[in-house]
Amino acid sequence: MGYGGVAYLVLMASHLEPLQTTSRNILSILLMSAVIGVLSLIFDSDRVSFLVALGGHFCGTLLAVVAMLFFNGWQVVLITHSSFWIIFLAVYAGVWAAVMLDQHLRVTKINRALRQRKK
Repeated sequence: MGYGGVAYLVLMASHLEPLQTTSRNILSILLMSAVIGVLSLIFDSDRVSFLVALGGHFCGTLLAVVAMLFFNGWQVVLITHSSFWIIFLAVYAGVWAAVMLDQHLRVTKINRALRQRKK
């Protein structure tokens, strides 16, 4: 849920989302982020290839975002505009990069600790 919250704050700071937020908006963002987090569990499965998992995650994330937009009464019609897709893809790629960096740093830290333990 943290990645979704940060992404929403960045969108608010860039004036791409309404500046006046309500509890309903915030809760819907947290719920959407939780749904996307659950969707991310598909990457833990050995039953599907990485590309299938990525495609499923991407489509599920898109559906969660559109549902959140609809729920909040925000301009769902914008999904047909290129600006929606540019923003969506940029946020998706940015969060993906942050997750990959976080995982890389964790694995590096664990490997360093294991090397030190062997010494």
